[in-house]
Amino acid sequence: MHLGSVYNVHNLISSLKMLACRSVRTWAQRCKYAVRAFSNKQHGDEIVGIDFGTTNSRLAFMEAQVGLPTLTVPMLLETESGQAIPSFVAIDSKKKILVGQVARYHAIANPSDGLYNMKSLLRRNFHHPEIQELKSKVPFKIIEGPDGEAWVEACNEKFSPTRVCAFVIEKIKKLAELYCMRSISKAVITAPVYFNDDQKKELQLAGKSAGLDVLGIIDEPIAAALSCKNIDVGTFAIFCLGARTFNISILEISDGGVQVKAKEFDTSLGGEDFDIVVAEYLVEEIRKVHSVDISGDQIAMMRLKDAAERAKLELSSSDQAQVNIPYLTGSEHGLVHVDITLVRSKFEELVEPLIERIKGLCKRCLDAAHVTEQSIDEVILAGGMANVHRVQQVVQEIFLKSPSMQVKPDEAVAIGALLQCALIVEDRKKLLPHLIPLSLGIETVGGGFTRIICRDGVIPCKESRDISTSRDNEDRVSIRILQGEHMLASRNKLLGQLELTGIPRAPRGGVSITLEFCADRNGVLTVFAKSKDVDIEWSAQFNYRDNIGERYIRTAAKKAILCGRRDIEKLALTQVRSIAEFKLHRIEKLLKSWRNEMPENHLPNYESKFADLKATMGVEDIVLLKAMIASASALEQELLTWHDYDSEYYDSE
Repeated sequence: MHLGSVYNVHNLISSLKMLACRSVRTWAQRCKYAVRAFSNKQHGDEIVGIDFGTTNSRLAFMEAQVGLPTLTVPMLLETESGQAIPSFVAIDSKKKILVGQVARYHAIANPSDGLYNMKSLLRRNFHHPEIQELKSKVPFKIIEGPDGEAWVEACNEKFSPTRVCAFVIEKIKKLAELYCMRSISKAVITAPVYFNDDQKKELQLAGKSAGLDVLGIIDEPIAAALSCKNIDVGTFAIFCLGARTFNISILEISDGGVQVKAKEFDTSLGGEDFDIVVAEYLVEEIRKVHSVDISGDQIAMMRLKDAAERAKLELSSSDQAQVNIPYLTGSEHGLVHVDITLVRSKFEELVEPLIERIKGLCKRCLDAAHVTEQSIDEVILAGGMANVHRVQQVVQEIFLKSPSMQVKPDEAVAIGALLQCALIVEDRKKLLPHLIPLSLGIETVGGGFTRIICRDGVIPCKESRDISTSRDNEDRVSIRILQGEHMLASRNKLLGQLELTGIPRAPRGGVSITLEFCADRNGVLTVFAKSKDVDIEWSAQFNYRDNIGERYIRTAAKKAILCGRRDIEKLALTQVRSIAEFKLHRIEKLLKSWRNEMPENHLPNYESKFADLKATMGVEDIVLLKAMIASASALEQELLTWHDYDSEYYDSE
């Protein structure tokens, strides 16, 4: 049997419900939550992961959970416009630099003054065929800069791509600091798989210019793999379809690390190409209906491409999308208002040539890696375009299995970059002999690990925690003493057990016990337990430095970082199941107690409802379990109402 910390369980469940529900919160609500997280946070380095995208960027950070300052999980930065921060820079008529969403709006109205797709220009020669092709596609000026490199010009101002990238990263950093209410210092930034060392150095320089200590640049497929909650060992296909580029990588992951077996990419195959295909279709439809050709109107085309992108995203969750653009342009017949219905089947027909190119690259990558579709253990999606329904269909067609949806494709790369940043910080961390090497705590109800002395506490140190019994009428319990950083007790090292005997029998939670942990300089942990309800004390000693060298400590800490999101979701499921079991136990007791009093026509109905609820206990879906808890609460209330009414009826008789 285990002791449960009532305070810990209740606060953990409240914070985990938030993660499980993923309810939409307003900007103000998020800021309030960030303030609470900030006030509880106890550790130093503020780290972030940045998915620096062609048209949109995202930032992930570690957020402390309410009431549990030592429990942090990766979260995506949210602004008033959502998680995606446009990687746009614009210069207005007053030479003011605009960045982000406002720059994107400005670029739609003034296409030649809006800059985007800057990372494609980093350390690229102006005369390279790819740059010349890009020059013909974008509305802003790409010019020849120093040493023949590609630069850009807007509003008669010349900029290096590195400087423009720095503007975007600085904007992301400021938004994150405003959101989190604390300064951001360290980051890992992602780069496309085709970037060479010079391009990665430029991206790192852009981050440094934005005020960040860039600990590293990580390839997008590796970042996506790190974000996967169940990734362990095996062969994985990382399918990245972003705004500008498609790449497919086959990775082999083992205890020895990650090996890239093969990779294929196309720098002219991404979400923008899907948008262009849709926009070209819309141009033809407008020509048919309004007898006007808008292909030469830069402002109209920017608005049309923006509408095409929105329609594409809408078709990921709907069978049709409405393209409605008032006052798009003018003609000899007057103003042109666009109102076109685009159905999913038509969209899929339009983009089929792009899909065929994706299929070809995937087949080539499998051949180069010398693996078959059947030998791929899991397919991990990354990039906003991976949310598109047809894209997910083709992934299943190619690899003969459904892609992993553990992490949202548009969040995967940013979260992986954050985890890489945490791993680098851990590698650089100095393990000092006067600090607690790994957290010390106990196992609580549901298999959770509650820290009592946190990692890096100065030795000697002493901490206490009030806990209570977790079952009815317990007179003997065992407290499992653990060491580690995982949120699940089973993943941490068991130091031993403290046996408590002679506890007075009482209902669950009726006996309160104070635990005190004392760690000394000799590596000895002394645990004292004292009940407030009986004059008995218990104690035991454990060695918290036994068989843990530097390699063990670093490995344990790194595994906890990588398993954090998986652990918290498993713990959430366990805790919710514990609540469900408690509810069913109460209903079962009520049915047994009142069985003889209940009318024969009522009893089968109640027992049938109870049996249906009990049958759902084995599900692994937290949403279904929470729905079951709500139904159980309703059934319990129904029983109590019946009994109260029945008692009043007989009393009146």
